[in-house]
Amino acid sequence: MPNFKYDVRVLELKEIHEIPGAWTNEDFLDVLHHLEYDDADTVPFEELKEMATLALSDLTVEDAAVNILELRLKEQLNKGQRQNLASELQDDRLWEEYSDIKLHQALFNVGCMLYWTFPKQFPTPDIVRITLKVIALNKESVLNLVKPGASFLTRLLNDGMDEHNIIYRLFDENIKSDRFPESEHIIWQFEESGFAPEDNSNTFTIYTSWNWVDELKGVQGFESTAFSDGQLK
Repeated sequence: MPNFKYDVRVLELKEIHEIPGAWTNEDFLDVLHHLEYDDADTVPFEELKEMATLALSDLTVEDAAVNILELRLKEQLNKGQRQNLASELQDDRLWEEYSDIKLHQALFNVGCMLYWTFPKQFPTPDIVRITLKVIALNKESVLNLVKPGASFLTRLLNDGMDEHNIIYRLFDENIKSDRFPESEHIIWQFEESGFAPEDNSNTFTIYTSWNWVDELKGVQGFESTAFSDGQLK
């Protein structure tokens, strides 16, 4: 077994209501094109979000949901699935509850657009932004701070919670094994400050759903023995 050791400090655990960059002006323009909005290409960039929500608001709530699901998830869902989810999105937090975790991030982004358009008909979209300062405690551990990935970061988060947390309960075998493919769908997005050799540290900002990390609330720091996929060989 590798001898990885880290000191992890939780700098922020903050509720947020959208993922930076998940909806761009180009995406809002795509909505207008999808809805066959007249003169979509003449709308000023700074007005595209407002016009996209206005165009959606001309539809019924369910038709609007079907259209956004079609736009963002046409390749992953068939027509019947999109129709069912359009109804479920009005009551359920599908970015946490849908059976296929591969779709959680996309469903959250769909939920954001629908909430902006129909704030009284859809749940408030909320996820968590976590900022961690991670310090390598030995030379071997530096590698994962220089080249971090989702499998390392998910195991890191898991180490900050007890064995009752949902990541461990669902994926305990993969956490301990050399492959943890589900981690790519638990860590929705992350940013790093870059490895700092003066104290062997890196600072990560991670975006994910509360469902995965609710038990980190109140945690200020912890030790971790996290590793990346492929490091047990």
